This record gives sequence, structure tokens and C-alpha cells, in this order.
Amino acid sequence: MDMPLKAQAIRLLAIGDVHLGTRPVNLDTILQGPNSVSLSALTPESALASVVDLAIRLQVDGVVFAGDVVESTNARFEALRPLEQAVKCLVDAEIRVLGVGGNHDVEALPRLAKTIDGFEFLGAGGQWERATFSKAQGPTVDLLGWSFPEPKVRTSPLAALLKDLPQRSQSSAVQIGIVHGDLDGSHGVYAPFSSREIRDTQFAAWFLGHIHKPSLQNGPIESGIATYGYLGSLTGLTRRETGPHGPWLVEISPQGEIELTQQVIAPLRWEHRDLKLDPEDDVTTVGDRIVDVMEDIARQIQETGHQPLVLGLRLRLTGSSRHEIAIRREMGQKHWQEMNRIVGGTFVFVDRVLDGLEAFLDLRKAATGNDPISILAQDLLHLEAGGRECQVLLQAARARLKETANHSRWSPLRESRDYEDPLAHESLRQLMIQSARQAIRVLLQQRGQGAKA
Repeated sequence: MDMPLKAQAIRLLAIGDVHLGTRPVNLDTILQGPNSVSLSALTPESALASVVDLAIRLQVDGVVFAGDVVESTNARFEALRPLEQAVKCLVDAEIRVLGVGGNHDVEALPRLAKTIDGFEFLGAGGQWERATFSKAQGPTVDLLGWSFPEPKVRTSPLAALLKDLPQRSQSSAVQIGIVHGDLDGSHGVYAPFSSREIRDTQFAAWFLGHIHKPSLQNGPIESGIATYGYLGSLTGLTRRETGPHGPWLVEISPQGEIELTQQVIAPLRWEHRDLKLDPEDDVTTVGDRIVDVMEDIARQIQETGHQPLVLGLRLRLTGSSRHEIAIRREMGQKHWQEMNRIVGGTFVFVDRVLDGLEAFLDLRKAATGNDPISILAQDLLHLEAGGRECQVLLQAARARLKETANHSRWSPLRESRDYEDPLAHESLRQLMIQSARQAIRVLLQQRGQGAKA
């Protein structure tokens, strides 16, 4: 009797950046209390243990790591035990474990792979290497991987692959690439490669490590069109890593069809949301609305089938209110940031409440004059509209700020994981909008004080 279709398929669990040896920062105080969660339950080690359970439950044929499994060379001893335990459990369940090295674990992962029985390290020394999966009455899959030979690589690893594309292990084999690097980063130092190079390989799919925000899509891959994207980090490592995180189930049918499904298992999840205020909202109603939003977001996530242990929210107040001064005063005292509650088994807390409030005035009416407030209001309208006038303002600001932003004193910041270019379009636009609003508020206060005098 024929085997069921799912049994005939080859199933892989592809994992992005794990960064064993890191811990969530600045959560100790927040997580205190009888109803809270242990910090150790939110680490990458805990997420990796959940992946092992998932892989065994799904009966996958292989688990594939896309680099940066370990945070650094110094963290390799801390990572040894959880990685060794994970590999042992998987191998005992007859699941192959493979991985490539990234820029963070360029030294650590090859050393650990030599120590841990059953870990297949692909692409040592920056040389492309193949691992083949096959199944009776099923497909053959050629997995090709490349690893960082040193912490910084300025050339494209795909350029060498394209010069000498490997032959398939079988004529019908499905080729899948796994690499850690900077997609379309032409001048980067982390193995930059292009979308065109990926397409030129004519592989069925490419799974990438390095960027922590997932960019793949759930669902079947269209035949003949290469699918590629970042797997994302295994769990939210920083407050910037919002949204769902977890490994990706890759199913290859006997006909060579591929389907992707993200398995959202991250114990810690971050979300950034806007909360628009009404003109009559005051301190009391804002607090009540924040409580409602905490529950709404948690319920929305849980309805998707994911119940994180901890959910951290960063809320930005937008719109305008007649009571903006009192609301801002409350924000400064951080009362809302101390709010937390349990929603359906998830510990929910407010990490920060950001000020995106507009000055309570009619900007279009204010922009009709030629005084400083009117000129600022005109610029603010252009910035919010995002059109040609906005581009002109951004170019002028970028020219003024470029020397300061590129000063060597900021070099350590540029090396951090969650660095964001302050002169990038959206970052600079939001900064200028915030500055213009603040300047209008100050000028209005001065005008009011002058009128009283």
C-alpha cells in the first residue's frame, strides 16, 4: 500500500539566528512578582528546547540552522550544553542536524560542531558544500550551504557558486540554498549578495540568516520561481524584533513542490502599536484605553494559535487631546510603563509609552500665515504628506546632519545588533516631525505667555 503523501514528503525545520548565550535585557524588574515568568524561560536556550520538541512531534527529517547559532566565541561554553542536548535529542529521534556559520559564530560554531556528535557543519572555510536528503517513493533534496570563513566578508559568496554551479545528486533533485549574509547589501561587510545572484542559481528556494525580521511567506512556493527570504531570529532578542518568530517548516513533496509554514513558538514577543487619542481623552481615559489595548493585542495573537509566555508592548500615543499637557506629565512619571497583567496565560506588560501626540491646533489654519509658527506648520504638513516637498526637506536636513551622524564617536553604536541609520528616510522623517511638533508647542507657549504679559 502506498505511503501517505505527508510521509513521502521530505520535511525540514529551518531555523534563523538563535544567538545562544544571550538573555533578554532590562526585564528583571518588570518580571518580578508572584504572577510573573522566570527570565530563563525567555532565553534562546528555552526557545531551542521548544524547537526540539516541535521537530520530534512533526517528525521532520532534518533541522537546519542558518548561522549565528551562538552569540560569540566567548559564549561558546555557555552554548555548548544546550546545543549538545538539543542535537542529541534530535539525533536520537533519527533527525539530521545541519548548519552553516554566520558572522557571530564564525569561530564558535565550527569548534562546537567538532565537539558535538551528529552536528553536520556545512561550508567550512567559505567553500560551498552539499548535503542530500532522499526518501523512498519521495523526492531528493540537495541542500547547499556556505559558512563565514572570517568575521567580515566583503565579497558575495554566491559569486563563487555561480562560477561553478554543482551538478544535482540526481537529475530530479530539488536544490535549496542556505546562507548567512546581507541580501542586496552591495557595500556591506557581512557577505553581501544580490537577489539577481539568487535567481541566477535557479535553485527552488533560498533560506537566509542574518536579518532578524522574517521575510518569508507562508504557503506553497510557485513552481519555477525561486523563493528566498530571511528566516528571522528564533525569538525576539531585542525590542525592535517585533511580530511572530520561530522556525519554518519546509515540506517538499514527491513532485518537488515546496510549502512553507512558520511555526511561531517564541516565548517572548514584542509588538509596537499606535493608540490614537480623541480630543476629549484625559489621563484617566488614556489609562483605561491602554488596559483595553493590552488585552486586545494579547487576544489577537492568541487567536492565531500562538500564546507567548510574555508579551512586551511599546505603545505610541498619536492624535491630539485638549489634555495633552497632563497626559505628557503622566507619561514622564512612567505610571503606565509599570502596568502589567495576565491575559489568557500570557504575561503582558507595557515597555514604553511614546509621545506621538500632535499639538492641539488646526495645522492647515496655522500654516496660512508667514510667522515662525506658520512656516513650521507648512513644513510639518509637507513632512506628514511625504511628497516631493518632504524629500526636499529631508535632503536639506541630511546635508546638515551628515557630518555629525558619521562622526567616529558613534562607531560602537553602528556595530550594535539593533542599530538603525538615523539619516534613513523614515527615521529622519519621524525625527523631523517630532522636532517640528515640539517647536510649535514651545512657540505657542511663548505666544501665550507673551499675550498674558
